[in-house]
Parts: sequence; C-alpha cells; structure tokens
Amino acid sequence: MSLARIWDRRVTGWHSHVTSAPGFAKVRDRLLAIAEPEPGTACVDLGAGTGFVALAIAPLVDDVLAVDISPAMAESLTAAAAGAGLENVRTKVADLRALRLPAASSDLVVSCYALHHLRDADKRAVVAEAARWLRPGGRIVLADMMFGRGATRRDRVILRDKVIALAAMGPGGWWRIAKNLVRYGLGVGHEHPATPQFWEHALRDAGFTDVRFEPVVAEAGIVSGTRPA
Repeated sequence: MSLARIWDRRVTGWHSHVTSAPGFAKVRDRLLAIAEPEPGTACVDLGAGTGFVALAIAPLVDDVLAVDISPAMAESLTAAAAGAGLENVRTKVADLRALRLPAASSDLVVSCYALHHLRDADKRAVVAEAARWLRPGGRIVLADMMFGRGATRRDRVILRDKVIALAAMGPGGWWRIAKNLVRYGLGVGHEHPATPQFWEHALRDAGFTDVRFEPVVAEAGIVSGTRPA
C-alpha cells in the first residue's frame, strides 16, 4: 500500500490523536518558540497532516503552504482552516521527495514528526531543497524523532523507556517490541528516525548556519538553522 493511502486511512482519528497527547503539544509549542513566526512571514509546513502546526502558526504569519502526501489529510486541513476563519492557509498534495517550490519564495520552513518517514538520503535532499526555497535570513525548524541505536546516553534512555512502556502493555506490547526490533535492525518499515548529529550535519551541508539541536520530550528533538544573508 502506498504511503499516501496509508495516511488517507488514518485521517479520521489523526487530529484527535495528536491533540490528545501532551507530548505533541510540547513539541509544537517549542517549535513555534524557536521559529519565532511574525507578520510578513511566508511559511511552508512539510508533512502538515491535519494541520496541528499549520493551524497554530497561521494566525502569526502572512501565508502558510501546508504540504502533505495524503489528499484526505489536505482536505481535512482545508476544512479546519475554513472553520477557523484562516484565509491564509493553502494546501498542496505532494510527496516531499518530489516537492519543488520557487527559489527564495519562503521565509520559514517547518516540519513536525513527518521527516522520519523518509530515508536518510531523502531527508538530506529535502533539507537542500528547503535551503533553495528560503530567502536569505530565512529559517528552517524541524521537529522529529531524533535518536540513534544506543551510542549515546540519551539514546539508551529513550530505548529503555520505550521498551518499558510497551512491556507494560502485556503480550501485545512484547509483540510490538519484537516487531520493532526486527524493523529497526533491518532498516525496514515506514519509520526511519535519524540522530541529532545526522540532522546537524544535513543542515550544515545544505549551507545553513547557526545550526542548533534541542531535545524536547522523550525521543523528540528540534534542529534549526538559518540561511545566510
């Protein structure tokens, strides 16, 4: 099944899923604080889903282009924006790996828990494209799963806590532990989290300066950078 169809099927319960989890709200709020959106800003939200970030950032900026691979997610976001009276939100259905936008057309590029669905080479390609879309002085702020396979103390704490949480669920949780270990070990499945160090290198290699990583909660982290003036 294609990634677009997978997310189409999740649209009904997705917004309630992200809005009911306190961790997601912490990540979104910290992303907004780091991004510092302001009037006059043209923003691109990559992997926007039903608008968890796009709808929060729209009142603070001039324009939001919300991009998602799922037509159903984009339709839901459009309806939510209209219901909230947000006339500055546009949606675009596109695979992030093939997304092309005009050069120097944006001031801010954000993403929240979407890019771990891309392979590392595609993550790098998206970051490089984002550098092209941004005007000089523009910012990129990416929130996502950011952890590795246990090389750092932070990695080990994250992995331990995940195992404990799943084990507490009983046999179903143990099955998910086994399944996730196989997927993670073989590099298969739809989730491909990368380390903070990977993201820092990806941004610097794309030409961003003032690159910074900040852990938020659990496995969530935010990396940001500025396109040089």
